[in-house]
Parts: sequence; C-alpha cells; structure tokens
Amino acid sequence: MKEVESLLSNRMLMVAGIVKPCDVIFDIGTDHCYLPIYLIQKKICNKAVATDIRKGPIKIAKKNICIFEMEENIEAFVSEGINHVDTDADIVISGMGADVIISILNNDLNIAKSASQIVIQCQSRTERLRAFFWDNGFEITDEVLTAEKNKVYNAFNARYIGKIQKYTKIDTIASKLLVKNQNPMLSDYIASYIQKLDDMISGLDMGKKDYQNELELKRQLEALHENI
Repeated sequence: MKEVESLLSNRMLMVAGIVKPCDVIFDIGTDHCYLPIYLIQKKICNKAVATDIRKGPIKIAKKNICIFEMEENIEAFVSEGINHVDTDADIVISGMGADVIISILNNDLNIAKSASQIVIQCQSRTERLRAFFWDNGFEITDEVLTAEKNKVYNAFNARYIGKIQKYTKIDTIASKLLVKNQNPMLSDYIASYIQKLDDMISGLDMGKKDYQNELELKRQLEALHENI
C-alpha cells in the first residue's frame, strides 16, 4: 500500500503525533484527508470520519481515500462543526484560528465535553483557545511544538474534567506543560509572541494609546524567556 507520510507537513505530523490511539477519529476541517489516512496506516486508529464545510476539500478527500485504498476505513462528507460527531468520540480540529474553533466547540459544547480527546492545532490567537478550555472545565493533557517555514506551531490534547482551571495571562501564551517539559522550541515560541507585542506597542504608541498592559505582559514573557 502507498504510504502517505511524505505528503504530511511538519505541522500535520505534529498533530498526528499527539493523537492517542483510538478506534474512530473525527477529523474536522480535513486537510485532503492525509491526517486520517496516516493515522490508520500507523495503526493509531482503525477508522475515520473526515468532514469539511466546503465541497472542494471533500472531493479531494474522497479522491485520496481511493488512491490510498481506504474506502472501507474512511467516510468523508460535507458537514459544519461537530454536530455529526458521536458522544465519547476522538476529535481532531486543526488548521483554523481560535475564534473559529471556539465557535465550533461552543455550538455543540455537550458533544465536546463528552469527547475522549480533542486534539487542537490552532493557527492564531492560541491563548484565547487555552483560556476557553480552562474556563469551561477542560484539562490540557499534552502539548507539543514544531517548526515549519520559519514559524513555530503548537498542538495540544484536551479533555473535559468538569473543573474550571486557574491560570494567568502568561499561562495562556506559554502553557505550564510547555515550560515543565522544557520543550526545545519554547524559546522561539515565546520570542515570536514578544515580537507580536513589540509590533502592537509600536502601533499603539503611534496612535497615542495606553499600552501599559502590553508592556507588563512583554516584561513577564521576557523574564520567562531568560529563564528557559
């Protein structure tokens, strides 16, 4: 059987690597269906349901399912969010911004809470997503980083435990898991956020706006960065 691994980016391999073994994976916003094909080939899961809100990606997904002889293992169709997902499911949501992911989860929060695992790879404003999970009684059980095209991406695995987590603003940016595990890319990850704050502060300064909160956050991140 043809191997799909060479077609996955570093970002998608990172996502695959944080998925816990399961029977069926629900891939939300599927990326050409490469991720579920890979997970099945590596025996991380047995079957998959791949969905997207657009017809184009699903057409490509179905083509790849045939190319990799996965017709018996993967079902692909157009669907919005996670309203089609079973309870107790294993879910992957990747390649979207925080606001989109939060909207998807909020629309069917009971399904999200019932999930055995929710693997998230967020493209922007990940701090908002971490806060959303902690505010809604979820625990982030694992988190990893990888580099691709001069950018550091993160992915994490979460599950509902029914307990609201306490956290600081710094925790939402550089989670305690990344700090505890001394991830080798954490320094670059924090540095990129400091650069964002620098750009923001410069913009606020030009507009004569107050930026004390941003300056304090930058100082805290720099202190953390120096101690990694």
